[in-house]
Formats: sequence, structure tokens, C-alpha cells
Amino acid sequence: MKFTESIKKDLNIEQIDSLMDSVGWTSHRGEEKWREILSKSSFVYSVYDENKMVGFGRILEDGAMCMFYDIVVHCDYQGKGIGKMIMNSLLDQTKDKNYISVSLFAWPENKDFLIPFYNKFGFELFETGMRLKK
Repeated sequence: MKFTESIKKDLNIEQIDSLMDSVGWTSHRGEEKWREILSKSSFVYSVYDENKMVGFGRILEDGAMCMFYDIVVHCDYQGKGIGKMIMNSLLDQTKDKNYISVSLFAWPENKDFLIPFYNKFGFELFETGMRLKK
């Protein structure tokens, strides 16, 4: 299977939502919010099977720190190397930059699969993360 790659920020929001739905991420952000998110992202990477978005990931950086967000592969395309394509592309963007840290989130319900996957790329689990409770 041959996939195409894109680094464009002007993406089809319905395709992003469909991709997120395929893995159970149901927090649709809406057209306006996605446009804002994409425009503020430092780097956006998407993977396609013909015209269907099957993978996505993005970076947010401030010059000192870098965070990977929304790394997702369509449920029907997992195990085909797309996650590796996404991670390698995102990591390539961090080369030669002197970040204090490069981080990402792995939700607890996905830890059995995602932690070993991210470990392959040099990420380590740490216990000091916190977030503001709403």
C-alpha cells in the first residue's frame, strides 16, 4: 500500500473528525476551533490513502519546549507503518533544535499499546505530569 504525505495546514475538518472518530476520540472541536488549532501549530503532518486521511499528528513549540499532539492512525490502517511515518516526520522537525524538552501525552486507557510504541522513538514515561482540573 502506498500512502501520500502532506504538511499543509489547510485540511478538511470532516476528515480529521472522521479519523478521530475511528479511534473513539469523540471530542469534535468544530471548524472554527480546528482552524485556530491548525494555524497555531508549528508543524502539521497528515497521511492519506488516495483522498482519505488515515493518519495525523502535529507539533506545538515555543522555541524552548516542543509538544506532539493529536497523533492518530485510522483504526483500519493501524499496523501498516503509518504511526512510524508520523513519529519520524514529527521527530525530524525537532532535529537541530535545542529544546529543553520534547513531550507528548498518552492517555491511561491506551497505555498498554502506546507506551511501548512511543518508547521505540526514545520517549520515556514520567510521573510528574499534571493538568488543571475544570
